[in-house]
Amino acid sequence: MSKSKYKVYNGKGIKKFLKNSRIYMLTALFAVGIIIGAVSIHSDSEIIESLRTVIDSYTLLKAGQGTKENFFNSLAVNSIFFAGNLFLSFSLIGYPFIMWLPFMRGLGIGTVCGYLYSVYRLSGLGYSLLVIYPGAIVSTFAFSLACNESCEYSKNAYSKAVLGRGQFEKNETQVFLIRQAMFFGVSAVSAIIDAMLSACFSGFFEI
Repeated sequence: MSKSKYKVYNGKGIKKFLKNSRIYMLTALFAVGIIIGAVSIHSDSEIIESLRTVIDSYTLLKAGQGTKENFFNSLAVNSIFFAGNLFLSFSLIGYPFIMWLPFMRGLGIGTVCGYLYSVYRLSGLGYSLLVIYPGAIVSTFAFSLACNESCEYSKNAYSKAVLGRGQFEKNETQVFLIRQAMFFGVSAVSAIIDAMLSACFSGFFEI
C-alpha cells in the first residue's frame, strides 16, 4: 500500500479536510453570495433601475480617477469588512455573524457584476472579468482566512469565558492580531491590483 493511500485509509486525509472545512464553507458562502447577487439583479428590472445611478457613477469614477485614488478607495472598502470582522471576533457570540461576512461581500460584488452584464452585456462581462474580479478574488481569499481566524478566536473566547474550558494563553491575542494584520496586508496587495487594472482597462469598455 502506497504512503498516500495509507494517509487516506488511516483517516489523516479526512482529518485534514475537516480541519480546513470552515475555510471551504466561507469560500462557498462568498460564491453563493455572488450567484444570488448576480441572479437577483438579472431577473429584476426594478432593482436594475434603482441601482443604475449608483453603479454607473461608480464605474465612471473608477475610470476618471488616478491609480492612487482607486487604490485608496479599494483599500477603504476592504478596511470596512476587515474592521467588521475584527469587531465581531472580540464578541463572545461573534462566530455565526463572522461566517456570513464573506456572503455579504460576495452579494455586493455579484450585484455590481450582475448589473453590468444585464445592462452592458459583453462590455459589462469584460469589465467584470478584467477590472473587478482579479482584485476581488485576492482580497476575498485574504478576507476568508481572516474570518476563519476570527471564528476560531471568538469560539475559543466563548469556550473559555462562558464555559470555563481553559484560560487564554499569554500571547494568544497578540498572535491573532498579527495574523489579522498579515491578511490585511494581502488585501492591500489586492487594492494595488484593482487600481492597476482599473487604470489599464477601464477605458476600453463603453460603460
